[in-house]
Amino acid sequence: MAGSKLKYNMRLKASSILEVIISMIIILLVFGIAMMIATNVVHSSLSVKKLNAQALLHNVLIKEEQAKEVNTQTYTLDDFRVEQEIKAYNDDAGLTEIHLTAYDANQEKVAELQKLIINKK
Repeated sequence: MAGSKLKYNMRLKASSILEVIISMIIILLVFGIAMMIATNVVHSSLSVKKLNAQALLHNVLIKEEQAKEVNTQTYTLDDFRVEQEIKAYNDDAGLTEIHLTAYDANQEKVAELQKLIINKK
């Protein structure tokens, strides 16, 4: 329409303000739902950090099962702070419960592992 003259009495078809507002609300709702789905997918997926922490705790558990004496302690391995808690299971001298927890640099719990071990006497 470049270069054409506008007629003064001609009516142009346009959207009303109500139609524009309704379409904006629909677009915002669809965008909001998409963001919620994306956030849930990101939070529910296993990250590399969680997988590394779980593998580290499994290795620590294997070493502690083979050790003659295990103690409650806290130590740092591969950028994770590992808390190891050892206690008798239900006051039974034949069973020991090992509870391992891995924390990242921000002190957030990344992985947790718990197992019962039969004491070797």
